[in-house]
Amino acid sequence: MKKQIDVSELEPWKSGTCFPKDRFGRLTVISIHKKTGTYLYFALCQCDCGSPPFFVYILALRKIGSKGHPPTRSCGCFHKEAVTTHGSWNHPIYRTWKGMMERCYNPKNKRYIRYGGRGITVCDRWQDVKTFIADMYPSYQQGLQIDRKDNDKGYDPDNCHWVDKFAQAQNKSNVILYTHDGKTLCLAEWSRETGLSYDTLRCRIKRGWGIHKTLTVPVVPN
Repeated sequence: MKKQIDVSELEPWKSGTCFPKDRFGRLTVISIHKKTGTYLYFALCQCDCGSPPFFVYILALRKIGSKGHPPTRSCGCFHKEAVTTHGSWNHPIYRTWKGMMERCYNPKNKRYIRYGGRGITVCDRWQDVKTFIADMYPSYQQGLQIDRKDNDKGYDPDNCHWVDKFAQAQNKSNVILYTHDGKTLCLAEWSRETGLSYDTLRCRIKRGWGIHKTLTVPVVPN
C-alpha cells in the first residue's frame, strides 16, 4: 500500500530479505528504511509507469500482503488500467480472477481458510487481471471452472487448467469417497453413475441419508 510518511523520521536500513533493485510486479526497490524508534520497515519503490517513487511497507510486498490484503505490485496503475481503461470487469473470466484473489487474500471470504489460510497464493504474473486473461482465456469454454492440478500449490500458469465441475469436485483436497455395492467413488462420480444430479446427492447426504438410500431412491417430480 502507498504510505505517506515524513522522510525525516526514516533512517537507512539493511534488510536481510529485501534489497535495492529487487522486483515486485511493476515495482523496483530503490532503498530500504526503518522508522526511527520503531520496528516499522519501508521500501522506497519506483513503479514502471513512471509515477513518483513512494514508500511501501515491506510486509505489503510479500506473497500475502499486510493484514491479508493482496500484495502491493504497482502504484495502483495496473488495477486502474485493467478495471477502468480496458473494462476487464466485464470480461467472461474476470469473475474467475476476482474469486481466485478473494479466496487467497481476503480473510473475510468464507473459503479463505482453505486457500489463503493454508498458504495458497496467486503468482506474481496473475496479480494483474490482464495477464491472467491473456494466459487463460484462449483455452476457456463457457461453463468451465479453474482448477489447480496440485492442490498443495498455488495459482500459476503451470498449475492451472479449465475443467468441468465434476472433474473439479474429484480434485478437491477434502473430497469424500462413498462405497456402495463394492464401488468406491466420490459424489460427482456417483452422480454420473446413477444419473441423479450432484446437487440432489449432496443435499441428501447433508440431510443425513445413508449412502444406499441416497443413491437408490428416485427423484419424485414436484
